[in-house]
Amino acid sequence: MADKGIIGGIYTVMEWISRLVYLQFLWAIFTVIGLIGFGFFPATFAMFAVTRKWVRGQTDIALFPAFKQLYKKDFYKANVVGGISVAVGFILYFYLRFFQAQSGTASMVFFLLMFAICLLYLMTLFFIAPVFTHYDLKVIQLFKVSFMMTISYPFHVISMTFILFCFALLMEAIPGLLPFFSFSYLAFALMWIANLAIEDKECHTMMTVRSNKPVKGRYRALG
Repeated sequence: MADKGIIGGIYTVMEWISRLVYLQFLWAIFTVIGLIGFGFFPATFAMFAVTRKWVRGQTDIALFPAFKQLYKKDFYKANVVGGISVAVGFILYFYLRFFQAQSGTASMVFFLLMFAICLLYLMTLFFIAPVFTHYDLKVIQLFKVSFMMTISYPFHVISMTFILFCFALLMEAIPGLLPFFSFSYLAFALMWIANLAIEDKECHTMMTVRSNKPVKGRYRALG
C-alpha cells in the first residue's frame, strides 16, 4: 500500500509537470503565431485562464482546444490591456528617472512619491491577469478592480512578490528550466494566490452569484 501511495504521488507530480510543460509550449507557439508583439498578451492571458481552471478543480479539460478558444476570444482585448499596461509603465518609469536625475529637496520628494506610485502600479499588475480571466469587465473597470484587490489584500501581494523572488532565484540556479515550464509554473502559482483573494472577495460581494447582476461585472462564460 505504501508503494502504491508513493507511485501514485510520483505519477501525480509527473502529470502536473507534463501539464505545465505542454501549457508553456502552447504559450510559446501562440505567442509566435501572433507575431510575438501581438501574440504575447493574448497567449499570456490564455495561460492564466487555463491555470485558473486548474486551480478551481477543472483539471480534466482538453488543453489545446481550451487554450485556442481563450486565445482567440480575448485577442483584441488582451492586446489593449497589455498595451495600456506597458504604456503606463513606461510613463511612470520616465518620470521616476526624471526626478531621480534632478537635485534639490522638492525633486527628492517627487522622486519618492513616484517610486511609491510605481511600486503600487507594479503590485496592481499582479492582479491584472487573474482579474482579466475571472471577470468579464471593461478595460477601465479591470484596472480599478485590480487596484482595489491590491490594496485590499496586501498579504497576497507580498506572497506574490515572494513567489516572483523565488522564481528569479530558481531560474538563475537552473536556467535550463526556462524553456520548459518556468512561466507556466509562475502563472499557476500567481493564479493560485490571486484566486484565494478573489474567493474571499466573492464571500463579501454579490459577484459570487451567477444568476444575479454582479457588482463590478459578470463571470466569463468559460467557467
